[in-house]
Order: sequence, then structure tokens, then C-alpha cells
Amino acid sequence: MPISGWRRREDLEGGKQIRIWLSEDGSKELYVENLTYRDEGYAVFSYEVQTDEWETIAETDSRADAVEKATEWAER
Repeated sequence: MPISGWRRREDLEGGKQIRIWLSEDGSKELYVENLTYRDEGYAVFSYEVQTDEWETIAETDSRADAVEKATEWAER
């Protein structure tokens, strides 16, 4: 799923990431993670590279909803 201004990263880390996008300028990363192994559903996080800060964007029980929320956040 292409998002304007973002590129999809294909080498997922550790198996819990469903999707990872990197901003074209390299300043942010956007993650959709599967947390069902700890009975928590799915989460969307952003990571600010320069400040080393994480932000929770959304938590949901639906994988599709998590991807949709990530896309909406990235396109804002």
C-alpha cells in the first residue's frame, strides 16, 4: 500500500511488525505491530528518529483497522 511521502520497508524486525514505512526524508518511521502474542491486539506507533521518541497512534483489535489508522495518520 503506497503512501505519499513514505516508502515501505520490507525487512521486518523480529516478526511482530506487520508493516513499516519510512518517511522519504528519513526523519520518521511508522510501524503497525501485532501484539496478539501478549493478548493486546494491534498497535500503530510513530518513531521520531532525531529525538528518539515513540508515539502511540492507535491500538485496536483489528489488523485491517490498524493498517487503516496508520495510513490515515501518514496522509495527514
